[in-house]
Amino acid sequence: MPFPKVVDFHKPEKPLVPSCYGILYALISVCYWYILSFIGIKESEALALATSVLFGSTMGLFDDMTNLRWRYKAILPIFTALPYMVLKPSDRTAISLLLVGVVDFGSLFFLLLVPLMVTVVTNTYNQLGGLNGLETFPGLIILIGLSLVTGEYVLTIIPIICLIYLGYLSYTGTAFIGNVGSFSIGLTLAVYAILANIKLFLIISLVPHLLNSILILFSNYVLHDRASTLMDEKGTLYAERVRSLRTFIIKHKRMHEHHIVMLITVTSALCTGIAYLITTII
Repeated sequence: MPFPKVVDFHKPEKPLVPSCYGILYALISVCYWYILSFIGIKESEALALATSVLFGSTMGLFDDMTNLRWRYKAILPIFTALPYMVLKPSDRTAISLLLVGVVDFGSLFFLLLVPLMVTVVTNTYNQLGGLNGLETFPGLIILIGLSLVTGEYVLTIIPIICLIYLGYLSYTGTAFIGNVGSFSIGLTLAVYAILANIKLFLIISLVPHLLNSILILFSNYVLHDRASTLMDEKGTLYAERVRSLRTFIIKHKRMHEHHIVMLITVTSALCTGIAYLITTII
């Protein structure tokens, strides 16, 4: 297929790999949600997911084509919350705050909290990537977890199948999903969690992503230094400084790319499991 190719820097031979395959996830999932809305199954929820992810995939594709700086990329997800703010597919405007209890934000929920959560989730998910399969496997696990805690798979079954396929392609180095994919996946997680009112579940599941974003932001804006992943003659990855979750791992032990991906994926699975236990208990 006529997808642009990028260099796989974490392989000794530096092969060129087709990228932007995440557009398949966006197109298939959006079409599926529109079909659900058309036939009257989860109509408002499906329409909110379809329009939000369609916005997000467009912006992600624009990022892939122009290679935007992070200062501009960070604010793009704010606009992807517009469909949710306009459609208002749910009347749930209250959230539970520690030490305070349940607070009903009313219209401010749509004007402030939805854009804030969508922006944070999409950016943090997008930042934890760069290794084969790392943009797909954690999202797959978290999406399955979200489906388990709600007990419904109508809205998520096709996206899950897409992520299984794209995860295989990415992990094997056959094709990458690009920013169009990671933006779309992050938006799916954010909007679905808001719709199902399980925002706490998503936040706990994204702990590895949040830690990674904190390290990156601290490095960029305080230390003025970026994460750097190096490779030795054996093909194992290592780092001389801790500037992200990935460099934190390989600073202490040199590892092959697939081992790092599996370690972070297992960590995401553990966090998702903890989120499930906490959510079901509460």
